[in-house]
This record gives sequence, structure tokens and C-alpha cells, in this order.
Amino acid sequence: MIAFATLLLGLISGVYPIEVTVGGQVTAVEITLDGAPAGRIDGPPWVARVNLGSDLRPRELTAHGLDAEGKEIAHVTQWLNLPRPPAEVDIVLESGADGTPKAAALAWQSVSGVKPASIGLTLDGQALPVDERGRAELPPRDLKVLHVLTAELWFPPGLLARKDVVYGGEYGSEVSTELTAVPVRLHPGASLPPPEGLQGWFAAGGQPLPVAAVEDGPGKVILVRLPSGTEISSKLVPGRRGSAALSFRNGGLQLGTGENAGSFRNEMRLGKEDKVRFLSLSSSPYKSSRVPAELFDMSRQLGYDDGGFFWYLTNSRVLADSGGRERRVTDAVAVAGLQAAAENYRRAVVLVLGRDGDDSSRYDPDTVRRYLESIHVPLFVWSLYGPNTDAAKRWGGAEDISSFYKLSTAVTRLRKELESQRIVWLEGRHLPQSIALSGSAQGVELPR
Repeated sequence: MIAFATLLLGLISGVYPIEVTVGGQVTAVEITLDGAPAGRIDGPPWVARVNLGSDLRPRELTAHGLDAEGKEIAHVTQWLNLPRPPAEVDIVLESGADGTPKAAALAWQSVSGVKPASIGLTLDGQALPVDERGRAELPPRDLKVLHVLTAELWFPPGLLARKDVVYGGEYGSEVSTELTAVPVRLHPGASLPPPEGLQGWFAAGGQPLPVAAVEDGPGKVILVRLPSGTEISSKLVPGRRGSAALSFRNGGLQLGTGENAGSFRNEMRLGKEDKVRFLSLSSSPYKSSRVPAELFDMSRQLGYDDGGFFWYLTNSRVLADSGGRERRVTDAVAVAGLQAAAENYRRAVVLVLGRDGDDSSRYDPDTVRRYLESIHVPLFVWSLYGPNTDAAKRWGGAEDISSFYKLSTAVTRLRKELESQRIVWLEGRHLPQSIALSGSAQGVELPR
């Protein structure tokens, strides 16, 4: 009966027009933000300007559909500033005078704002024709049994948005089971019991949260690098030639050539399942979207077989530079946090600073630090020229990686952080900052 036509993907704050699509007996819509009133719509065009706040943190935006008597008969929620697909679609069932579903209306959005290349809608596997507005008539069905309505939209260059709605039988609307993933950090020597032993360890709003599962999967690091690979290589190993190899022998740094050259690429490896991606320092705007979007490019995924962290940092071909565009370093770190939390892996963000602190970001470092803390993504800030540069001071300090040995020490800390994390799945959907450990929890903490 109600769906968001404006889907807020990526990171967002400020005042935005929020459009909803309604059907059935909905005569008014109330908007709430984190449970507090944020707007009301009393009729077409079903748009309200909503203030999402100036801070950057996860939010819960809900549209409540009201009937003529002011009673809530439907609601829909979207979660802001949390990982979401780059394209989404929603389905609104439109009922006839007798209350049975007569049509389905699709509402979609992609982060780039492009139109879908194809739209598919099926009812119990049978294809339905969809008009240019994204609306389809529904054939009569026996409402004593369940029926599945599935929408699949493809967006260039190959993004799929899918939505399933179940109606009929004992249900009148969508059926879904939701879970929330939260990372925990194990104290040295500690371990987690099985899920049944974790009951009572987590709470939200003073209420215990049931634990469904525990995972120890891959680690995921998003890297934001300001100095070029050449600058890092020249600073840490002056005069190094391309054929030279680096390795530690008896606590000291040694250079080698010839058959030992392969060891250089593999110095400072993370775990065998851990993955690293670079994030661009600048964005590309997509103003054709209902909500103007800006995309930061990401590199391909780098893993254990590609090499170690020193090779990642000194490689200038992993991700193209900004090409003359304004650098938005702090904003990139915020996006890196969002990407690190996607897929619900063990996670961290690494920011490598140089001397140059030029930054045209919308957000400031304190705001971004608070955001990463709220979504439980550890931030490592490293400085190629030590902790006393202006750039390091703006971030409240940085770890010194001004030598090869110091970089190796920093990578070891990063690796230990990833190794200490576990992912706990909690029943229900919860804002990450609302989740807390209870007094029953032992040997763990929430990463910040």
C-alpha cells in the first residue's frame, strides 16, 4: 500500500524532498525519523521535505500510511547511511474496491540515476506486462493461497535490483526475516561460545537481542591513500631499484636482488582470506538521480596472492588518480567506512596521509570519526611523515609509518585487529549504534 519513491542510497544528511507511492485506502502519510515526527503528507503529489540532520550517522526513515480515520494501515522503512545495494526496487500493491490486489506499481532508484535497461515482473512465475510508469495489472488469483510477485530490474552497466512480495493465504503483505550483523573484538586469549551461549550478551534499548549465528569470515580493508605509490616507495626505501627485494633478517632490514627479489612483493601480508580495495580521493557526480549522487571509484579486489601491504601502497597502477578533480579525502573516508561494513565481513579502514592536507570535503574529520564509530568500523590513520604534520593533527593524530620498519609495525597491528574480530548475527533489524553489550558479555568489546 505504500513505498518510497525516493530511495536514499549512500551517505546523506541535510534536507531532502522525500516522495512516496501509495495505494489502497491510504489517504495521508506521516514521516518519522528514528521514531520522531519528521513530516506529514495529506495528498498528491505525496512529497515532503524532511530534515535528516547535519550529522552523519545511521538513521531509520519510516513512512506510515493512514486511512481516512487516521489509523495506520501500512508502513515502510528505509535505513540511511548503512550499506545498501547500488540499485533498489520496491513494489506497491494497489487494491480495488473489494480490497483485493488489482495492480502493482514499481518504484526504483539507482545510485547513478540511470533508467533501468529492462524491467521484469512475474506473478507466480508468469510474466506480466509493465507500462512505462512501472505499473502492471494483476490477474485474478485465489487469495486463499500464497502468491509471489517478483520484480527484477537491470541497470547499466549490469546492476540487478530485485524485490519479492508475497500476498494471499494468511499474509496480506510482504514476508521477510531480518537479521543484523555486528562485529565484536575478542580480547587476547578469549573465544566466543556457540550462539546458544551468547544469549543475553547483546541488547538494544534495554531489551535483550537473540543471537542467531556467529561467523569468522574474510577480513575487508578499504584503503584511502594520499601519497602516490612512488612517493611512498622513495620515502621508505631511498634509492631502491625496481629489482630490489626487502626482507627482515634478525630484526633488521636487508636488501636483496636476483632470486630473492620475489620476497619484496610479499612483505607485510594480511590473512589468506583478507581482501583490500583502494577508494578514490574524488567523486563523479550523477545529477540525473532524484537525489543528486556522487560516486567514488574503487579498485579491483586485492588478496593474499597479489602480495603484501607494502606492495599495495607502493603500486601506482591499482587506482587512477583524481584527474584534476577536487580531492575529498574526509568524505572518501566516510564512504570507505560504508563500503567496509558492506557484506558484513571483519573490517577496517586505513587512511594514509602525506604532507599535503588539501581537502574539499563536505564533512570534517570529527564527524567522520563519529560515523565510523557508530557503524563499528575501526579507523587506522597512518602518516608517511610522522604524527606532527598538519594533516595528521587534523585527524587527531596518526601512527608514524615514516620508515619501512614502522610501516611493518602498523600493518601488524592492522592484521591483529582483523584477526580479533568476529561477526555476530542478531535477530531483527537494529541501528548499529543502538546495540550494546550487556553485563553478561565476557572477553569481547564492540570495535570503534
